[in-house]
Amino acid sequence: MIPMTTKASLTQQVGHLHDIDENVKTLRHLHFVQSLEPLQGGGLGRAAFELHESFLSRKYRSLLVTTSRDNTPQLLPKTREFRRILPDKAFFSPSLAKEADELLSTADVVHGHGFYVGTNWLFGRKSRMYGKPLVYHPHGFFEPWVLQRSRWKKRLAHLLFENKNFRSVCLWRALTPKEADQIREQGISTEIVVAPNGIRLDPFDKVAASKTPKKRKRILFLGRLHPKKGIDLLLQAWAKLAPRFSDWEIIVAGPNENSYLATLRGIVRELDLGKSVSFPGPVTGVEKVQLFKSADLFVLTSRSEGFSVAVLEAMACRVPVLITTPCNFDELSIDGGGFSCEPDAKSIERKLESALQCSDEERIERGEAGRKLVETQYTWSAISKTILDACEHHCR
Repeated sequence: MIPMTTKASLTQQVGHLHDIDENVKTLRHLHFVQSLEPLQGGGLGRAAFELHESFLSRKYRSLLVTTSRDNTPQLLPKTREFRRILPDKAFFSPSLAKEADELLSTADVVHGHGFYVGTNWLFGRKSRMYGKPLVYHPHGFFEPWVLQRSRWKKRLAHLLFENKNFRSVCLWRALTPKEADQIREQGISTEIVVAPNGIRLDPFDKVAASKTPKKRKRILFLGRLHPKKGIDLLLQAWAKLAPRFSDWEIIVAGPNENSYLATLRGIVRELDLGKSVSFPGPVTGVEKVQLFKSADLFVLTSRSEGFSVAVLEAMACRVPVLITTPCNFDELSIDGGGFSCEPDAKSIERKLESALQCSDEERIERGEAGRKLVETQYTWSAISKTILDACEHHCR
């Protein structure tokens, strides 16, 4: 969940790009993303906000604009939320459209996070109208599994506006070298900067682990409950192992997207896993950090990912992780911070069995290795500098 600020007035909190100390760097950045809400924006919204927040911390001028389902703004630093209209998944806001010209007039670089929605139509068109450099952040939208979903809607979006947007982008930001290759496979020859999503360590270091004792060792999934996350594959693998590892349990935490929780509960009943699998729902803030720190193993068995912040959060809490190859995190296995397997139930079963058979000491060592990897390569400060330097070079 994106951190909340105090409930000051909206105008005092957000402002415009010029409402910043005159001593800051001169290049002004405008970010847009479909939503910051957990289900409608998910990791996309959070990653966009945290990059924007990191720009601000480096004393760059930055403003984030997004849409919201209601009139209750989250009051985040230099962020403006505009109420959208139905259909909800179009992510179009008439009030945002009315202010788009003014917003663009105070920006030097426009950053688009994700594709195919009303915010992209609006700001792609306006950035061309005003000659503003456009930077596109795909966030995993070129993953094969994602490309296969809602194909006719994506074709329509390309015909209406994304083809024009793609041609006008002056810089692409890829989360991984694999995503850079996926961008090239679209026939795009524009410059690409590779910079992953990052994490701030302070919120995790400030929260102490819960003192409530556990009855069993804990496997944790934390994220949106969605078919692409491969939770069904995890449950199928666990059904083979649960009788031999009765001192372990699985906790599947996160918001329920499109009623997928009902499907998962059905799988649990069918596989007779009710005594070892629980669904506590969404967790945020201190509760979320404590849940991470209570885990003995974090799992993300996704069929498709851009770059998961949840994996970084687990590593920040010194929890070893088990991921599938679509999570695009090869460094994890190389640096000894966790385990990697293919996104199928048999491969997950084999690797999960290996992880559970490890000694407590080995899991602690893997957790420490993961933490060190985050500290050296995945903090927002270093990542935002890479992106800002690329903007300075390609967007002036």
